[in-house]
Amino acid sequence: MRHVQLPQRVQGEPAISVVIAVGDHEDSIGHVIRSAAAHLGRLGLPFEILAVNTGSSDNSFSIANILAGSLPELRVLGRESAGRPFLRGSSEARGEVIVLLDAGKPASWAPLGWALSRIAAGRDAVVLRGRYVVARRMAALPVIVRASGPGLLFEAVFERRAQELGIDVVGSRPRRPMPLLLRPVLRFLAA
Repeated sequence: MRHVQLPQRVQGEPAISVVIAVGDHEDSIGHVIRSAAAHLGRLGLPFEILAVNTGSSDNSFSIANILAGSLPELRVLGRESAGRPFLRGSSEARGEVIVLLDAGKPASWAPLGWALSRIAAGRDAVVLRGRYVVARRMAALPVIVRASGPGLLFEAVFERRAQELGIDVVGSRPRRPMPLLLRPVLRFLAA
């Protein structure tokens, strides 16, 4: 895998901070954290992973704390973040580039190298719809302050509010199913 050039960092400081919003995801949180760490390790960039509590009531944070014992790049922010996990994680992140990910969504790490190359080329943010947002932390913080909501809702609001930034948007969102009450009306109108 080719090495992505990002601005030089002080020795020991992460270049990338992955902020993972963790709700009730005990079945997947271990895999999400380990796969993020493995992929970033293969890219050869110093990184940190911040697991941020979005109101988890299961064993997700117990699992994250166990992983933190063997993964020094992982910081667990267990105190509930009042529905603003990306704001809390971005505020406590040390990397110049952040990756905002909801643990409840499947994360394909394959496009991350490309997104980082777009950031290195001068873009402020890359929205990989349905996956995650990659952004320059300081440029994106004002947008993150104004955007809220879980998962796809956060992503859509971030995309709309980040129009003043240089952003790339990749992919499409899944279509919402049509309400059952509307289907007969539309069939009648189409006939």
